[in-house]
Amino acid sequence: MSYPATTYTPSAPSMPFAPKTPVPVRRPTPVAARPTAYATQAARYRDAELGTATPGQLVVMLYDKMLLTLRRARIAFDAKQIEVRCEQILKAGEMIAELRASLDHQHGGAIAKQLDALYSFMLRELLAANRKQDARKIDGVIRMASELRDAFAQVVAGGAGATPVARGA
Repeated sequence: MSYPATTYTPSAPSMPFAPKTPVPVRRPTPVAARPTAYATQAARYRDAELGTATPGQLVVMLYDKMLLTLRRARIAFDAKQIEVRCEQILKAGEMIAELRASLDHQHGGAIAKQLDALYSFMLRELLAANRKQDARKIDGVIRMASELRDAFAQVVAGGAGATPVARGA
């Protein structure tokens, strides 16, 4: 009788106390699945960076992550990886929704209203890109997000610390 590779049946005659049924063997985690020291250190650095960032810096970081996600969606689109494309578009949409939710309409005035409309448009474009399989719409959202990211980065670098339309500023 043979057993799968994940079990072990002791059969040595010198082990009378050994069980007669297969014993499950726990295999070690593959090395590739374990976090490396570098990955652990990078995660600590990222957590520290997020914990000490101003609201304006957090907005820029969110734009950076969103642009990375949108570029991954675009690459997946070209590679015809539908599942990856959909996943990345969904993530980017969640980030846009977070940016939209962070708008302070009470203090932001017309700028907050315009950003809200722009974020809404970006969300619709992403949904249309996915539904109609139109990569140009993803490219358009990448261009808009890139310009907005650069504008927010200039405001933050200018010493404002936070955008006038972000909550908590």
